Amino acid sequence: MENNSYYNLFEKSPLPMWVFDVSTLCFLDVNTAAVVHYGFSKDEFLAMTVTDLLAPEDVPFVKNKNPLRHVKKNGQLIHVEIESNQMEFKGTLARLVLSHDITERIAHQKEVLENVERYDIVSKATSDVVWDYDLTTKVVSWNQGINGVLKYQIMDNTTDIDWWRDRVHPEDRQRVLAGFDKSLIDGGKSWEDKYRFFCGDGSYRYIQDRGYIGLDENGVAYRMIGAMQDITRQMEEEHWSKLLESVIINTTDGVLITDANCDAGPSIVYVNDALIEMSGYSRAELIGARPDIFHGADHDQQGLEKIHQAIKKKEPCNIELSNYTKEGRLYDVSINISPVSNSLGEITHWISIRRDITETRAYVKAIEEQNKKMRNIAWLQSHKVRVPLTRIMSLVELLANSDPNKETQVLLEYLSKSAVELDEIIIDITNHTGNYNAD
Repeated sequence: MENNSYYNLFEKSPLPMWVFDVSTLCFLDVNTAAVVHYGFSKDEFLAMTVTDLLAPEDVPFVKNKNPLRHVKKNGQLIHVEIESNQMEFKGTLARLVLSHDITERIAHQKEVLENVERYDIVSKATSDVVWDYDLTTKVVSWNQGINGVLKYQIMDNTTDIDWWRDRVHPEDRQRVLAGFDKSLIDGGKSWEDKYRFFCGDGSYRYIQDRGYIGLDENGVAYRMIGAMQDITRQMEEEHWSKLLESVIINTTDGVLITDANCDAGPSIVYVNDALIEMSGYSRAELIGARPDIFHGADHDQQGLEKIHQAIKKKEPCNIELSNYTKEGRLYDVSINISPVSNSLGEITHWISIRRDITETRAYVKAIEEQNKKMRNIAWLQSHKVRVPLTRIMSLVELLANSDPNKETQVLLEYLSKSAVELDEIIIDITNHTGNYNAD
């Protein structure tokens, strides 16, 4: 080989090259690149055969196999592609070999295959709508979620990008598409947004959409892979939560929430502004305190025992109590207490709705006093007034039977008639006052 005019090309090649004896498989010559790449010295190579480079488990199957697996001196396993040509070397039938190390390429291919396989598995297993947007062809490939979630039956599960764009809700479209396009133009790595999407069954669903952008060596986007998650139920629950929160915050009734610690006694974890105004305490004074703070020194009320029993039985209850403000002013409240459970059915909190009924109680008490007075009037009418009236009617009857003159008879008739009318009026008053109720 050294006498060959092409020796310099062999020796200075950047790729490993060698010559081996076809009959014995012994190395006859190796170039510098082979020595550097494999780690064996030239003398070590010349004491070896080409099979000594092979991975031991591959030796029985090496015939006509390409690529091969070689082992370096340090034990590192590499993948190589071999190109060889038959030649004569110093009177011996030999082969000239060129070795291409394709280890990185094989690893990359394996990674790509694993990613594709992983993508296929995830696409089939997930309940999300997985999509793959090729920016070169403008084609979007979808997994089965396009049918299961979005309710569309599409051949080959592929669409163009405009199909997706046109189905974003008109009120969300400008914002969503502007953000989507900007992420691709700016060379970002990801994009995310929430929007409403028109589905095949005619409904709009709330979608959480996330996309991951593939960039080429120039930082230009060429592909985006993402997943659409149906968050309609979550958005509806958030809407109702905000609505209920608004009711609690803005209601004129006091709202109090305690934890469900039955051993140490419940402590307050939330109060609304109405309860702060009602009680005179600040929010800082109430959070962490026990509800007993509202009872002052009056802890013997029957309603408190009813609350204790309801909490013990984990049941709601409705009671009326006397409460006291921070300054000690008495006020009456109607309280509705209900348990709050988690997804496992375990009671975690108690919520109490408190309405100030001080004026209502005062009004009812005034009506009761008025009823009492009216009943007294009815008793006086029926017992005190009717007694002398009865006497008058008896006297009129006696005078009428004493043979009075004609003029006196007429007067007695008038007097009798008036007495009867007065008696009927008294009876009517007695009936009405006796049945008087507060409406």
